[in-house]
Amino acid sequence: MNRTDVLRHIASLRNGDPMIISPGLANYAIAEAKDEPLTIYNMDMPYATPMALGMALGWPERRVISIEGDGSLLAGPGVLATIARYQPENLLIFVFDNGAYLTTGSGKAPTATAFGTDIEQWGRAAGLQNTRTVHDLEAAKSAVSAAFSEPGPWLVVAKVDKQDRPAERGPHSLPMYVYEAGLVFHRAALQERSAKK
Repeated sequence: MNRTDVLRHIASLRNGDPMIISPGLANYAIAEAKDEPLTIYNMDMPYATPMALGMALGWPERRVISIEGDGSLLAGPGVLATIARYQPENLLIFVFDNGAYLTTGSGKAPTATAFGTDIEQWGRAAGLQNTRTVHDLEAAKSAVSAAFSEPGPWLVVAKVDKQDRPAERGPHSLPMYVYEAGLVFHRAALQERSAKK
């Protein structure tokens, strides 16, 4: 399964939800499919999910999305226990697992999932209930749709291939770097909150 197809489905359901994306090829697919102001691109490993958790707890009326790679989530897996402790119903975590450090290297260095580490089971062991591992596009679309329509927190692990490696940097570039994305995100969040007062 190619991650770009799954990301396009996520983007089609997003509807303005705040999103934080870890380093990786997912940034380009989201930027191409649906760039929105409440997006932080290329957040450093392993901060995408911890930041999304903090945002979900502080902004309970909004659904918050974390887009992760297996390498990034495995760099800070303790966050899953904290998520299970607080159970934020508005938090969605989508992990794209190709078993390799693909974006940050040649793809020849494997992650722990290549040797049997199971991210979904890790989440379940931490105490998460809404977890799924998907291996094909139809199952991925079904899991993503469930995550968008049912209370969370959700952990969806998509087992993806490495086919999008040649398109890593093109044809679309990111609209901005992480610092600028943070400023745009902040302004958009402030505008939204002042409009509701």
